[in-house]
Amino acid sequence: MSRLHTVVRVDVFADRPFAGNPASAILDAEGLSEADMQAIAAEMKTAGTAFLSAPTRPDAHFRLRTFTPARPVAYSGHTTLGATAALVDAARVHTDRVAFETVFGLLPVFVDRRANMPLLWLEPPVPTCTPFTAPVSDIATALGLPPEQPSRWAITALTPDADLILPVEDLATLHGLAPDLARLSHAGGALGLRGVCVVAPETVEPGSAIHSRFFAPQYGIPEDIVTGSVHSSLAVWLWEAGRLGDRDGLTTMTAEQGDVLGRPGRVAIEVRVAGGRPVAVRVGGRAIVMWTGRLRLS
Repeated sequence: MSRLHTVVRVDVFADRPFAGNPASAILDAEGLSEADMQAIAAEMKTAGTAFLSAPTRPDAHFRLRTFTPARPVAYSGHTTLGATAALVDAARVHTDRVAFETVFGLLPVFVDRRANMPLLWLEPPVPTCTPFTAPVSDIATALGLPPEQPSRWAITALTPDADLILPVEDLATLHGLAPDLARLSHAGGALGLRGVCVVAPETVEPGSAIHSRFFAPQYGIPEDIVTGSVHSSLAVWLWEAGRLGDRDGLTTMTAEQGDVLGRPGRVAIEVRVAGGRPVAVRVGGRAIVMWTGRLRLS
């Protein structure tokens, strides 16, 4: 007997079609094996595909599994927001908070409906960025940078998701990267990295704080268009670099990604500082549901 599953394509971190990062969501993933999910994710060819099913814990609304085209991942920010947008569009969410059961715990998403297009917010645990002291010459060379790329405005750091944050001086350097993806995959794998996030303090729009590019070829993602998960770490990293000031209170900013790929994405970030340390980080964006269809599995 054929099995039919609802599949939704969403452009995330975008306020218009054909911008931001596409994500896919399967709204009724009950009965799918992990092999099924991986095959579907490979077929969808988006950086992330969300699989939603009934939760096993009482404080969650949905169970969420996330797959890249090559493997499962514990957390993908843009995929989670895409799944939320798909649920809102399908009228399966009526509250301002959606709780997802994930492999690493409960992940809430907040839905701000005050505008015509809802603003979706992730609030993951506050990350800790650690200085990355291993040599990055192989990574730099694979990206087309000098082996010892100067980074005077911030340190090279590692996020809890094993993403390397690599600062460069300007937008021209960032947009001029010419990565050797095979070499980058080998170098990143040797260092145990999920991905490499290259960041410049110069931006396309004057009101933005940073512009970045993200590469994870060993995960089947040559270059991610907009990487939601890394931006909470980028916020803490910017604070530690002194780019957000040193006062307690709430700082808001916009981060840019995707422009070089022709799909500009904009990420809203809020950082709350108390007692001289970040105590909360929210990462948000808008999302456009592009199409909904039915996936038939025999």
